[in-house]
Amino acid sequence: MATAKPKGKYTYADYAAKPDDERWELIDGVLYQMAAGASARHQEVAENLGNLIGDHIRPNRLGRLYRPRFDLILPGETVVEPDLMFVSAARRRIITTRGCEGPPDLVVEVLSPSNPRHDLEHKRELYARHGIPEYFILEPADETVLALANPGVSAGVGAYGSERWYRPDDVLIIATIPGLEIAVADIFAEPW
Repeated sequence: MATAKPKGKYTYADYAAKPDDERWELIDGVLYQMAAGASARHQEVAENLGNLIGDHIRPNRLGRLYRPRFDLILPGETVVEPDLMFVSAARRRIITTRGCEGPPDLVVEVLSPSNPRHDLEHKRELYARHGIPEYFILEPADETVLALANPGVSAGVGAYGSERWYRPDDVLIIATIPGLEIAVADIFAEPW
């Protein structure tokens, strides 16, 4: 569960000063303390998709895939830690010693039962506002993927213009990674 700490406006320096054994995100100057750890299912789903993407991008030298604990740093005192983040080779300049400083090509979040609103609302608006081309939200409970694309901003609020649900029998197409199509069932496959 994410718990907001709204006292005042926080900065990157405040975020960076937090203890390493605590998980925090900073969104528009508000600190959110994240749950201590992800469930086994959360980890399995993120690892499955990460491996499927990695197996395609590595030999084709298309870019890099980043996993937690790697920060995504955006303007407006914002630092979040997506479950997966893809940066194309053409945009590698946004990778610095601090993390990814600018919008990556793709962000993936795996919903946690304790706080789905954080990913479905806060991060959805945030990622669209910062122009992240694709945002995938994985729902382990019903084994679906919500694929969001075509970000835009209206009256200062970000929104995605395209939304598609992928179900277990579907094939997920990732526009930002050329040539990659993934069976949704493979994302949610049990590891044993």
